[in-house]
Amino acid sequence: MPGAERRIAVVVGPGRSGTSTMAGALAQCGYHVPRAIEGDATNPLGFFEPQWVVDLHTRLLRKAGVRTLDGDPAVLEAMERVTSADGVRTRLRTWLGRQLARHERIVVKDPRLVWFTRLWREVAHDLGEDPGFVVMLRHPSEVSSSRAEFYDSQQVSAVAGWINTALITEQLTQGSPRAFVRYPDLTAEWRPQIARVRDELGLALDPEPTADPHPIDDFIDPSLRRREAGWRDLPVPALLADLGDRTYDALGSLADGTAGPDLEELLTVIRSDYQRAHDDALAIASAHIKRRVRDARRAGRTAAADLTTGTGTETATETATGVIG
Repeated sequence: MPGAERRIAVVVGPGRSGTSTMAGALAQCGYHVPRAIEGDATNPLGFFEPQWVVDLHTRLLRKAGVRTLDGDPAVLEAMERVTSADGVRTRLRTWLGRQLARHERIVVKDPRLVWFTRLWREVAHDLGEDPGFVVMLRHPSEVSSSRAEFYDSQQVSAVAGWINTALITEQLTQGSPRAFVRYPDLTAEWRPQIARVRDELGLALDPEPTADPHPIDDFIDPSLRRREAGWRDLPVPALLADLGDRTYDALGSLADGTAGPDLEELLTVIRSDYQRAHDDALAIASAHIKRRVRDARRAGRTAAADLTTGTGTETATETATGVIG
């Protein structure tokens, strides 16, 4: 199949930011999702995530000790070491090549994908393709609240992770065809947003957004967005909330087409401010962290001793687990 007829659309963004809605919308326009994970109560319309991709990303994140919404700006280096390991690129290239041999247009989406953006772009280039990235934007207060409800997520770490991954995503997608889309805009009036994605990424859609009726009409349900942006009653420090607002507004200018020549300078300042906030938080918590590590080691040694003697096994194991967890 000639490369000009093939296209890879990659949807990026944290869970609960509208990535499933965007990937599903592209699936309604002729883009194939390879062996997608089925929906559940948290996402009844479906996740539109290839099972193979989710499994690969999960294994690599676990190996690197990186969380899906990791708030540490330095973990990208750890991911680079993992993704450059022997065999990783070969496995992805083999899988992606097989999918492109079967389907001329595919869409790939996974909330973990931010950490593998460079890997996907390089592997696609190995196959002669230039992937297009759709970056979904939803206000961090909405994302953190939704994750707290559905995933039992801690909101402070979720907001920090949102800021960190949003800034990294913008940085890693520079130079590639990309489109930033606000989730509220997509659910309120999907046609102009899908048309903009088509134009900015150079996608061929079938049917086109102008078709009426269109299968997306029945797919996107505006009532699924049940939250409004805002920090009221959320247990998030003012400094973090301010950084979240600034990041969302800066990246939102890319979605609105209002980004000015000073955007890169603005993002550099935000990255610096977030790095400083992260370093300060680590400095404040350093004594607590050291104490937790020490207690965990002591509990582990006690558990090992009890296992050796065959006494108190359950109690020792529960103690060690409780300290570490």
